Formats: sequence, C-alpha cells, structure tokens
Amino acid sequence: MSQRGEVSATAGGVGATPAPGTPGAAERAVAAFVRCHGARPAYLVRSPGRVNLIGEHTDYNGGLCLPVAIDLELCLAFSPSPRATSGHGFVEVLSEHRAAPARIGLPPPPPPEPGSPGRAGAAQSGWAGYVEGVVVMAASIAGAAASRGWYGTLASDLPLGAGLSSSAALELAVARACAVVWDTGWDPIGAARLAQRAENGWVGAATGLLDQIACAAATAGHALEIDFRDLTVTAVAVPDSVVVAVVDTGTRRELVTSAYAQRRAECERAAAGLGVASLRDLGDRLPADAARRLDPVALRRARHIVTENTRVRELADALRRADLPRAGAVLLDGHRSIRDDFEVSGPELDAAVEVCRNTPGCHGARMTGGGFAGCVIALVDADSAAGFARAVVGPYRRRTGRDAVIHLCVPVGGTSLVDPR
Repeated sequence: MSQRGEVSATAGGVGATPAPGTPGAAERAVAAFVRCHGARPAYLVRSPGRVNLIGEHTDYNGGLCLPVAIDLELCLAFSPSPRATSGHGFVEVLSEHRAAPARIGLPPPPPPEPGSPGRAGAAQSGWAGYVEGVVVMAASIAGAAASRGWYGTLASDLPLGAGLSSSAALELAVARACAVVWDTGWDPIGAARLAQRAENGWVGAATGLLDQIACAAATAGHALEIDFRDLTVTAVAVPDSVVVAVVDTGTRRELVTSAYAQRRAECERAAAGLGVASLRDLGDRLPADAARRLDPVALRRARHIVTENTRVRELADALRRADLPRAGAVLLDGHRSIRDDFEVSGPELDAAVEVCRNTPGCHGARMTGGGFAGCVIALVDADSAAGFARAVVGPYRRRTGRDAVIHLCVPVGGTSLVDPR
C-alpha cells in the first residue's frame, strides 16, 4: 500500500498536513520526555488508532466486525520511577495537548464492583480519567508490584473526537506501560478487556470491546475479523492495490453523552422481544413474525445488526479475493443500513459518503465509528489515492460549509514497544 499522507481543505485552498519534516508522535513524545525529565525514556510504546471497515454496533450484540488499525497513532515515552523505600509511588503522564498531567497515587483506589454504574471514586476528569481507570484496573491484578510508579509523556497524531479510537489507543498505551513496569506480561485480548473495564466502570462510557481489541491485537497489512461471541480473531489481508482513505468530516461528538447507550438499550429490547439472549442468536435473518413482535424502532435496530453481520462476512470474503467492486458495494450497503435502520449517521457523514462514491478511484464508502459525527472511510485505488484526496475536499466544503481532512492510511500492527532511541 502507498505511504500514508493527509490532504486538508484550508482557507487558502488545498494544502498538505502535516508539513514535510514535521516530527511524528514517537519523536515528539521522546523529545517531550527529555525536556521534562532531562534524560531519554527507558521505553516507548506506540498505540494505533483504528477504523472499522464494517460491523458497526455489532460488538455489544455478540456479532462480527472487521476493523483495521491505522498508522495514525499515539506514542507514550516512559520510565519506571526509582524504587521508593516507602513502598508508595505514583503514575504521572503529561500530554502534549494538556498543561496539567494525569497523576495517580499508588496504590490507587480499588476498582468498582462489576455492574456498578458510572465512575466509582475517580479523581481525574477528561483524558486523565482514562489514564486513571487503566492504572486502577491494572493495579488490581498486579498486586504488590503496583507500588512502583512510572512517569511518561505522550504525543498523538490521532484527531480527538473523530471516531478513530483515540481513547482506546490511550488506554492500551497506559496498559502496556503498566505491564512493563509491573512485569505482568502482555496478552492483547486480556489488555483489551482491561481497557474496556476502565472505560465502562471508571469513565462511565458503555462501549463495546471493538476499539480495544483492534488497537491491541491488529496485524500489519491486515484487517481483523473479530467474532464477539467467543473473541476469536482472524487476520484478513487488505490488498496492496487499495488504501483506506479516512475522511475526517470536521464534526465531533462526545461518546459518553451521545445516543450510544440508547442504541444499546434498543438492541437489548429487540433481543428480548424476539426471545433471544443476543441479536447474534438470530443468525442471518429476522424471524418472519419480527414486525409483529417488535415496535418499529426495535425492528429497525435488529434488522441492521442481523444484516451487518452478513456484510462483515461478505467484505472479508471480497478482500480475500481482491474483489474490490464487491467490497465497495458492501460498504455502501452498510452505510445505508447504519443511516436508515440504526439511525446514527448525520448530514455531514452522508455528504462525505456521497462525495467519495462519486470521486474517481473510489470503490465504496461509509461512515465509521459510533455515529452522528466523525469520519467516513473509503476504499480507494492506491495509484489514485492522492488525486482522490485532492478531489474530495472541494465538493465536501461546498455541500457542508466544513473543511475535511483526508488521511491515506496503511494497516499496521497493534500496541507494541518500540526502540525509544
């Protein structure tokens, strides 16, 4: 696949961002660590963002999805604290985007009891709450080793609030640092579960597990087909002849206060009305009497989930066969379903999909992420990618009055340690 790049619409026309020679997240994280602490970090972890090619809102319904980790990433440079004779330390993380650090005393407070709502005793707010939540969950399994602190600096190329899983990338980076300092080993699926517990039980966001598994367990050059019934993962090669174009529509949402929880409750209502534990249990089609047994809203939600699971299989098969026209058709069908049956699209997302599908080189497009705002993904011929990116920004601005940023992305591996030198 071609090297990643970005194209944005700016007041003065179409420009490339970031400028050539701009340091990446890894270099910025290390440089910030040296400025703050006067020495190079002992470790550096990179944690990618993700886009979901297909399989939206299926994770918490026990279904299938097909995400890909992308080379927009968050990097955390860190070192263990000197061993304290008192046995007590702290974790401190400074972000390039925030003046105040996240600082968590050790040992941290215990995690909330399973099933307890919202945040239980969290002292941090915003991004620092995610750091705190992961530290709390990781310390609960590390035992006495969690008395040793560590300190770090982080930098990110992930646009905040765009639906590219910046929060999951942060969670997994912190989890990896805790695993290194507290010597608990690294299991990607286990780390993903830990990060989800932090987000659900500490931050109070009722998310599924898709983002965390994609960020933790991805394989370079591949999408990751995940079955949320048993958490099995299968790598699916993405043909070298296409790039994954991520169109940031310039719209933002707050997941914690969005209608995400409402959609989850509607799916649960649909499953109960159809007499199954999970909508995944319905297989490939709704029962013939589903319209009689469900209210119209629950029926639409169930129809999206059932057909979306089928689309995951279809897209994975099309990618394996390098059948790009078929892959594009699946994406467009998926967008219609997420728009009409699940009702989590929005005017800018719909406009971006329409502009992409009518731009040469594009096989298909759809909104990606939880919905309402954020990004659209498109499968684009690699040799047409730069022209595609330049061609999208103008029509999108004319339709919406907003500026778009297009990221041409390469599938990368999951959260990992890299050389900090």
